[in-house]
Amino acid sequence: MFAGLYIERKSLMHSLDPRSKLLWVLLVLVASIATQFNGLKSLPVFLSTILALSLSGLGSGLAVLLIFNSMVFLLVTTLIWAGIYSSQGNILLELGWLRLTDVGLLVALGKFFLIINPILAFVVFFASTKPYLLMWTLEKFKVPHKLALTFVIALSLMPTMVRAAGDVIDAQRARGLALDRGGILDRVRKHIPIIVPLFSKMLSDIWDLSLVLATRGAGYGRKTYIFEPSWKPPDTVFSALSLVFYGVVAAWGLGLIG
Repeated sequence: MFAGLYIERKSLMHSLDPRSKLLWVLLVLVASIATQFNGLKSLPVFLSTILALSLSGLGSGLAVLLIFNSMVFLLVTTLIWAGIYSSQGNILLELGWLRLTDVGLLVALGKFFLIINPILAFVVFFASTKPYLLMWTLEKFKVPHKLALTFVIALSLMPTMVRAAGDVIDAQRARGLALDRGGILDRVRKHIPIIVPLFSKMLSDIWDLSLVLATRGAGYGRKTYIFEPSWKPPDTVFSALSLVFYGVVAAWGLGLIG
């Protein structure tokens, strides 16, 4: 129905069963939670997501772009946790009210990786899994068909909404709308000519989509799939390695191993 966030490639991650990739995403999330108070222990999880990006054919450039766009969040996180842990550990930087210690820096990095690691993992999962197989995977995990269909459609419509918003903004700027001028309230007011036509277009598209789904009998009767992926030996190896690796990292983060 939609390409969505899926990117057509021939790579190792694309060839894996969606269930093994979903298990990997959950393990990345668990390991990130377990190591959230120590950025050094979160680093192996981060490096593994970079490796997964490379194995998916997306390249590490996407990770660099995401991290670059997250630098403000990293700065805010560092300032917050540096203040909380300013009395613990060795002082690395003291500038006025700012007092950065090694403990505060490690915690800040851990909190940053807690956010960025699952994001990178989900990017790999959605970019290497067709929406058709994504819905099949959700139903295999006992998610109701209507809920799975709604989630996949919403996810698939995201790129369409971004492109539509860009077209509306370009059209309004061509008409003389200056979005980067004036105060905050004035800039908010200027976005009204963008929001109204964007919502109008999206409602029109959703109405057409609902008619298509109704004619195809979506949501009625039992859903069947013509093409279903099969669990193969590479999926077993990938899942086993993921369980061992992220299990050790999580145990390390929780202090169960030295």
